[in-house]
Amino acid sequence: MKRRAIAVLALSNLFFFISPVISNANSSWHWVTSSPVNVLPFAIIFTLAIETAAVVLIGRIPDLKKSLIVISLANLFSFLAPALFRAIRFYPVSGSLSLGAAFNKGPYYIVLTGYLVLTLIVELPIVYWLLRKDTRKKLNLIIAILVSNIITTLLVAVCERLICVGSW
Repeated sequence: MKRRAIAVLALSNLFFFISPVISNANSSWHWVTSSPVNVLPFAIIFTLAIETAAVVLIGRIPDLKKSLIVISLANLFSFLAPALFRAIRFYPVSGSLSLGAAFNKGPYYIVLTGYLVLTLIVELPIVYWLLRKDTRKKLNLIIAILVSNIITTLLVAVCERLICVGSW
């Protein structure tokens, strides 16, 4: 069991190091086709389904409804965290706290490695802390949370690149 945890940790770290991050200094980003916010409902449905299935089946949580609620809450926090930080940073410039502008002004919704790290930092403690008493296999729960978040974040990133096109 320890070898599996080490293997999962090694694969997680591998994803962090092989994912390229491109930085552009031009601030005139615009979506050519459509904003990823338009694809968001589908991403939410698939993410919740995959993560709930993983937690219930791999993490061995017997209560499907509780799992879905906890995972929905954790995903909400991990989705709003970057927008809230961006809106707070723009407050001195814009004069107001606008979450809408945080989503639509710039390529800041783009799913990259940082988004995956933020998702794991936010979701892992929430889901684990709220569901740890419902399983006998706590390590399986941690593995289910990590692996399902990595898979769903990668799927959303790929779908975002295929469906939504933007340029500088």
